[in-house]
Amino acid sequence: MRSKFHLLAAVLTICVPANIFAQKHTGGSSPPTAPPQRAAASTQPVVPVSSGMGAMQFFAVNYGVPAPQSLARQLEADDDRTRSASLAAIGAPSQYLQRGHIPFAHSIQLDFVALGNTDELDAILTVELDQHLVSAILMPDSSNWKRIGTIVFPTPFFDPTSNLGTFMRTARSFSQPNRYRVIYHSYVPGQNEDYVENEAQVRILNGKAVVSISFVSNARTCVTTPAAPGKTAKPGCELTQRWLQADPSDPARRFILVTGTGRLSDRDMTDVLNKARVFQTAHLRTFTCQPYIFSDVTEHYEPMANASPCTLPPVK
Repeated sequence: MRSKFHLLAAVLTICVPANIFAQKHTGGSSPPTAPPQRAAASTQPVVPVSSGMGAMQFFAVNYGVPAPQSLARQLEADDDRTRSASLAAIGAPSQYLQRGHIPFAHSIQLDFVALGNTDELDAILTVELDQHLVSAILMPDSSNWKRIGTIVFPTPFFDPTSNLGTFMRTARSFSQPNRYRVIYHSYVPGQNEDYVENEAQVRILNGKAVVSISFVSNARTCVTTPAAPGKTAKPGCELTQRWLQADPSDPARRFILVTGTGRLSDRDMTDVLNKARVFQTAHLRTFTCQPYIFSDVTEHYEPMANASPCTLPPVK
C-alpha cells in the first residue's frame, strides 16, 4: 500500500447576499443567489436551524508527535509496536492499540495546507481503519510537530459510501481566502433508503483546532408503504440539503446557511437515478436562509436571526 502525499488547493467562490434572503422555486430552477431585502425584526429567540456533528467525534488535544511524513511511514511499519505508537499519536480509538491486534491502515492520505494564521503549512493525516475513519490535525511547533485535534467517524471499511474522499476535503476559508478550512462529512444510512449526513468545518485559530460550524448537510426520510386510514403520509422521500455560503468581500463577514427541501414521489423512487445527489438536488423546491456571522469570541459561526423563507427583491 502506498501513502498519498499531496498538497491540496481548493478554490470555492460563491457570491452571497449580506442579509437574509430566500426564494421558492418550481421545476428545475436554481437556489437563491440574488441580493436580499432587509428582514423584519423578530422577538423570537435566535436558534440555529441545524447543528451537530452526528456520528463524528472531535477531540481537541495538545500532544507532541513525530513529523507527519514519519507518522505516515510508521503506520505501515512491519513492527507492531511502531504501528501502535503511530496509531496512538494520531488519536485512533483504543481498540486498535491492543496487543496482538494492531491493524494496518487500508488507506492513508496526507495533506499540507495553511489552516491557521502562520506562514507555515499545517498537516492533516487521515487514515482508513477497519471500523473507523480517523483524521489528525497537526501543526508545526518550532522544529517539532504537535497534534491539536482529531476527528473520528465510526464506519466499517466494507461500507462503500464512506471513504477518505467522502469523509474529508479542504477548501478556502471564507473569512481569509489565503487560508484553508477542513470540511468533514459523515454519511449514516438508515432503513427504507433513509440517510443522514452531517458536516463539520475545522480551522486552526490561536493555535487550537476549532470546529467553527456543524450541521445536517443532507438527509432523506422515506415512506415505502401506503398511508394507513386517517393518515396523510404518502409513499416517497422527503429531501433536505443544507450548505453554508458567503461573500468573502463582505466587510461584516456575514454568511448564509441555506436549507433546501423537496420530495421524491413513489414514482420518482422507481427512477434508476433516484439515489444520485444531482437527481435529488433537482427536486428541491423550497429554500430558507439563516444569516450567520463569525464570532472572534466564541470562534464559531453564530446565527444573527432565525431561518426564514428566502425572498428576492422585485425586479425593476
